[in-house]
Order: sequence, then structure tokens, then C-alpha cells
Amino acid sequence: EVAENSEVVITMVTSSPHVEQVMFGPDGVLAGMKKGNIIIDMSTIDPIVTRKVATTAAEKGIDMLDAPVSGAPPKAADGTLSIMVGGKKEIFEQCQPILEAMGEKIIHVGDVGMGEVVKLANNLAACIAGIGVFEGFLFGVKLGADPKVLYEVMSASSGNSWVLQTRVPYPNVIPQSPANEDFAPGFTTDLMAKDLGLILSAAEATKIPLLAGSLARQLVEMARAAGYGSKDWSVVAKIIQQLAGEET
Repeated sequence: EVAENSEVVITMVTSSPHVEQVMFGPDGVLAGMKKGNIIIDMSTIDPIVTRKVATTAAEKGIDMLDAPVSGAPPKAADGTLSIMVGGKKEIFEQCQPILEAMGEKIIHVGDVGMGEVVKLANNLAACIAGIGVFEGFLFGVKLGADPKVLYEVMSASSGNSWVLQTRVPYPNVIPQSPANEDFAPGFTTDLMAKDLGLILSAAEATKIPLLAGSLARQLVEMARAAGYGSKDWSVVAKIIQQLAGEET
């Protein structure tokens, strides 16, 4: 019903199977949309599934953008997400005012499916960088450094990163770290595990060796096995600390 009465339909669900159900089901989006309509899928899913949906949509004369987002729930609430958009440039430009209601950094990244690719690449880099921050802090603290001093030095040095500024793994070092509130999310461990699974599956299919990415996934899965799936993904720091015999 929504699709039948809308020129543009926006979808955002958790996984590739959910997107397929929403799009291809008997009462799905594609069943109700008309020629000339537009789908904007903001889910983070397998790029192959995105392209499959786009191909089916194109057969009906429907255009599609894939537009996954980066940013925590507060950024979604105040419309300051980063949005990476794949699809035809003219469709992107047509839909830009809609996207600007949700994000402040909106980047056209190429053909349909490339939004997913770029988003997953970003999450891979963030997770690996996070593990570097967590190990750097563990090393320093185990050898006697004050976490606040470590943060001050890293912030002014080559160890600085977005992860350092948002996810220091020890509490009460910076105001906004999930560690301050028992790793309340944020971006959950379960969602990071899902994205790393998509990344490594695509990497295997295209014969790309992701050594650090494979290790990152193992640590994230260890955090899930420990019952931290609904915590912020930076709870991986606790796993690293526990492996070093640190009380957490």
C-alpha cells in the first residue's frame, strides 16, 4: 500500500534476507511500485543483493539508489548522518533534497551497489583501527601508563583516529565513550559481526586476502560468544584485556 501511493520509497532493514523479503514478497515494495518510481535502500547489506534488487527494479522501470549511512543514533535523530550513495547520478541529484533531511555529508560514490561497498570498507577500517587503539591502551596501561595521559598523547600524535576520539576502552577518559556506560551502544557487536561477515564473504569471492579483517572478525565473534552482542562493538576491548589477564 505504501509503495502504491509513493513516488519514492525508503527502506532500511537489518540484513540481506530482510531486504529481499521487503522487496520481493507478494506484498513487497516492487509489487506495488510503478514505472518511474524510485527506491532508496539505506540498509547495509551484501552488494550482490543490492544489485539483484536494482536489476529487478529496472525491469519494471523503477530506479534504485543504495544509500547506507554512517553515524550513531543521535546523528540520525538530528539529521547529521554521513550517507554514501550508489546509483545513477541524475537519480541521486533528484533525491538529494530527501537525503539532506537525514544527513549532512552526502557523497555520490558510483553505480548502484557502490554505496554498500564503500560503507563496508569504512566499517572494516574502523574496526581494525579500533583494535589498534584497544591494544595500544592495553599495552600502555599494563606497563603503568595513565589512560588519560595515553589519550592526550595519542590525540596529539600519529595514533590519533576517529575511534580514539569516540571509543577509548577505559571509562571516564573522554565524555562520550561507550566504556563509560558498560559499553552501551552505539553500533552493536552483532551489527559489526554482520558487516564483517559480508566483507569477508565478498573478499573470499573476489580472492582478496584480508588478514587484519579476519582477525578482527574473530575478536568480534569472541565478544558475541561472551554475551556482548548487544553491547557497543568497542566491547571487543574487554576481550583483548581478558586475554592479557586484566580484570574487566
